[in-house]
Amino acid sequence: MWQKMYDELSQFHAINGHCQVPSRSSLGQWVVRQRFLYRQYPNATKQSSLTEERITLLNDLNFPWTTRSEQLWERRINELREFKEQHDHVMVPRKYPEKPQLSAWVATQRKNYNRRQAGKTSPLTLKRIKELDDMGFVWSYWDFNFNERFNIN
Repeated sequence: MWQKMYDELSQFHAINGHCQVPSRSSLGQWVVRQRFLYRQYPNATKQSSLTEERITLLNDLNFPWTTRSEQLWERRINELREFKEQHDHVMVPRKYPEKPQLSAWVATQRKNYNRRQAGKTSPLTLKRIKELDDMGFVWSYWDFNFNERFNIN
């Protein structure tokens, strides 16, 4: 079974030049499973079907061990770190022509935080909240602007 799916992934890679398989397909579900098993490796308490040999085979295809969502998070958090190095704060303007995607991402994190605070589902995990908090992230743009404008702390 594993070899059959690996061969299918190898064909997908040969045709598309990558292994970003849509997760709604059976191959995509297999890819998701490999990532899950990889996260548990080598700390798994049970014998895993994902062996070192299989990891090597997947690496030979430049298999992405993180999801696109995780890759995007890393890209944007690094951009936010660069912004902080340049400006000594993380208050990315709502309109930031140098990196409009960073401005939009910051607004999305605030929205996701508010959803989480309201008890709704949100992709913003506690780990990510801590990562942003550690950088001095401001969760309420308007409160920050009001407090800054009138020197209220």
